[in-house]
Amino acid sequence: MGNFVASVSVALSLFIVAGSCGVEAQVQEKLQQKCITKLNKRGSKLAAAQGKTAFKCVNFAGKGKLEKLAAVSAQSCLAADLKGKLAKAEAKLAEDADKFCTAPEAIPDFGVPTGSAALDISSEIRGQMNGIVADLFGPVLDGAAIDCDDDKSGCKCQAKVLKDANKLASARLKEFLKCKKAALAASKDPFPSGADSASDLEDCVDEATAPGSIAADSKGKIAKKVAKLALDIDTKCSPADVVSDEPFPGRCIGLAGAALPTCIEQRGACRVCLLINALDGLDVDCDDFDDGLDNDTCAPEPYFSQETVDIGSAAQPAETPGSAGVIVTNPNLTTILGPSPDLNRARYTRHYWSDEPTPDAILILVPGFEGGAGDFLILAENLLATARARSGQNVEVWAFDRRTAQLEDTEGLDIAEATLDPLIATDWLFGAEMGLSLHPALAAGPNRRAIFHNTQDDVPFIANWTSLVFSQDIDAVVEEALSATPNVFLGGHSAGTGYTARYAATDFDLTGLGPAEPGYAKLRGLVLLEGGGGSTGSAPSADTLDRIEAKFDGGLFAAVRDNAARCSDGSTPCTIANEAVDCSGIGTEKCTNPAFAYSIIPGLLTPQILAAVEPAAIQGATDPDEGQIILQVDFGGGTAVATVPALATLGALPQGTVFGGIGTFIDDDGPISGLASFVATSVGVSGATVDGLLTWQDITEVPMPGVALPDNGAPPTSLPAGKWGQEVEATDFNRALRTFYQGGTNFTDWYYPSSGLGVTSVSGVCDTGGSGLCTVGNVGAACSSNGECSQSLGLDSTALSVGRGRRDIENLTEAANIDIPVIGFGGSNGLVPVPGSFVAFAQSIGACDEVSFPSCDGSTGRVVDAALPNPAFPTLGDTAGGFEVHISEGYSHVDVLTAEGGPTNQVIEPLVEFLARNSQ
Repeated sequence: MGNFVASVSVALSLFIVAGSCGVEAQVQEKLQQKCITKLNKRGSKLAAAQGKTAFKCVNFAGKGKLEKLAAVSAQSCLAADLKGKLAKAEAKLAEDADKFCTAPEAIPDFGVPTGSAALDISSEIRGQMNGIVADLFGPVLDGAAIDCDDDKSGCKCQAKVLKDANKLASARLKEFLKCKKAALAASKDPFPSGADSASDLEDCVDEATAPGSIAADSKGKIAKKVAKLALDIDTKCSPADVVSDEPFPGRCIGLAGAALPTCIEQRGACRVCLLINALDGLDVDCDDFDDGLDNDTCAPEPYFSQETVDIGSAAQPAETPGSAGVIVTNPNLTTILGPSPDLNRARYTRHYWSDEPTPDAILILVPGFEGGAGDFLILAENLLATARARSGQNVEVWAFDRRTAQLEDTEGLDIAEATLDPLIATDWLFGAEMGLSLHPALAAGPNRRAIFHNTQDDVPFIANWTSLVFSQDIDAVVEEALSATPNVFLGGHSAGTGYTARYAATDFDLTGLGPAEPGYAKLRGLVLLEGGGGSTGSAPSADTLDRIEAKFDGGLFAAVRDNAARCSDGSTPCTIANEAVDCSGIGTEKCTNPAFAYSIIPGLLTPQILAAVEPAAIQGATDPDEGQIILQVDFGGGTAVATVPALATLGALPQGTVFGGIGTFIDDDGPISGLASFVATSVGVSGATVDGLLTWQDITEVPMPGVALPDNGAPPTSLPAGKWGQEVEATDFNRALRTFYQGGTNFTDWYYPSSGLGVTSVSGVCDTGGSGLCTVGNVGAACSSNGECSQSLGLDSTALSVGRGRRDIENLTEAANIDIPVIGFGGSNGLVPVPGSFVAFAQSIGACDEVSFPSCDGSTGRVVDAALPNPAFPTLGDTAGGFEVHISEGYSHVDVLTAEGGPTNQVIEPLVEFLARNSQ
């Protein structure tokens, strides 16, 4: 579809220019008429092709044969291109647009799409035809399509009625096109002098006195289709034969008798009218057209929306721009953030339905290591649609971005996204190294290129962004959500489950003088996605606590800023070996070693590599698997990969397309995910090399080779558990590309705050050449390696926050009191492959409160038996105990967020039920 948009938009943009120049309406000349009628003819064929696709999806879903259509779910099937017929229809439309509509004398004054519709013509056609499916079966086809084995009559009923509805839509479109062609030609009815405005063409839709219009139905062809629909519903969908209670759970749910075909007929009229308005630039009153009444039955279609929001946070960490007394002199920061930068803000991206002003429930999700709010785009789309269809609940997903996201310099990327121009994005990030002249779009806007921060003195204040700071940021978002609904849930993916658990266990009364203000008390449940959440762990040693205080009190900030070991006064040099002397009389007299401000894996993950996926993904919106990925294209001064040192590792990737390049990096079977498992996603398998470029076989192209679908064996019975089960390819690559750039966020966290998060961790030292005891960290314990001496605070910081009165560093005192329901999700090919991975967290929290959460029975524990039937698959409390876990067999780490719906997806349906069950 992207190639179609690219080729057609040029021609259609000419229409926009013509319309914007104030051209006076007039009868269209023959070349103009030909352009209009050719585009309409091709558009109607595309609509018919999409209707046939939809019919096959419903038919094959009922028969349990979706795999023959290369579809992992019924819903994803609707977006598939079966046997390339949609691409062929789009190509013909593009060809005719170029052939008949580009000459100046052929550009029509009206009767063609205008504005944004010019870029969305294909999506509009396919969207309205799929809208007929949604009107019949609801927004999610999975589960609505009747299983033929269970209800043969119901299965046939659904297929027959959908076919009738599609034929009715085609009949209406054909009548309109005939009428429109006649109206444009002089000396023919209904306009003997020829239509000279868009309003004239509207008569071909809703004017019953205009011969040939849809409303007139002069030859009765539409009436015959309407009668056929009613007859088939009467004979094929008889309640006496159809076992299923509700074969049509969409907009006509609950209707029977004559009311059902009337509703379906009117919904079809609405869809055709909206389609004609969009494709022809008309303004027919579709609400009146569908049933003759002004009753909002054909109001604008609700659509999935997102917006990124910044709000203030109570966290005011030292040395941070925006905190009291901090003066910013770093020109990089003022250039990106303005003359008075304030980083004490919390950011989230809200996903919601356009027509739902008040949410029933809000799920706040925190991304994991190197992840951004874009991680949750596909999950949000799937969850919102399924909740609306299954439970009738209006759910919103608020995807949290760590405050490090504010340091990302994305202004030029936003310009590139708006125009889907990957060259603008590439120039913004790497144009200087590539020897490019500043792109005109950048020169007219920020007039500069992107700024990347170094790992030391650019942003040393990240060292003061502790776990408590992020809990306070999350709390700002929770409070914002509570102002809209009492049903607020918190969850996270991967390392984001740690943020989730720490928030729930935090007492936000940092004075210690009043009653506890626990995070969990503000929530209706916790959601753990491919992460265990953590545990209370063992008590830290006195040495560990000393070092935590030294880090927090200035040692770590200075060690990051200066890239040298420092005492807690922030200026005195020191070494661990001589810290008693070097730091004598300074705080806890401990030395803090140098650290990076943010997390990097040299040669594998750097801010530049994390950013580089955006121009590639933007390119993929129009050219996913044909042209060379833009990072490998030489524009005269060398490629980005060859000229940008931080991208050098990408030079090891094969020459390839967008899919080939990104797929090699993120696919669960690729070499990169083997080193960085947190990127592992099942997006298919490498394909053929075409003209020297590696292409990709995505999940819509079957059959998949066996190498992509290994069987990892039987489920494990012990911990730690490895991969198991039959792998599946679950993530649609085309949808996944949008997560990297769409909206005011992205998929990655360029500056993951490892230094600040490490304040409450201590790297141990073992005297392996002498005593065999720990000398740093767990001092005095027997050891054989440094790692055995390392310690960190788990979900219980009582020894620090109460024992030493340092609630300002961490205040995790409420884990044992967490009494809200918890649901966990894992992938058998991921990092949390078995339910046993969640037991440590389950055993660290309190019992579920049966009064506030009636689904908990008050007697069943979070863990019923940790050893039965085995430690990998223990007996958990499930719904009654408020702790349930679902494992999706064959899913990789990221698939739990990005997978299509369907029988293998054990995330969406259980999560919808969890939210509905635990909402007030």
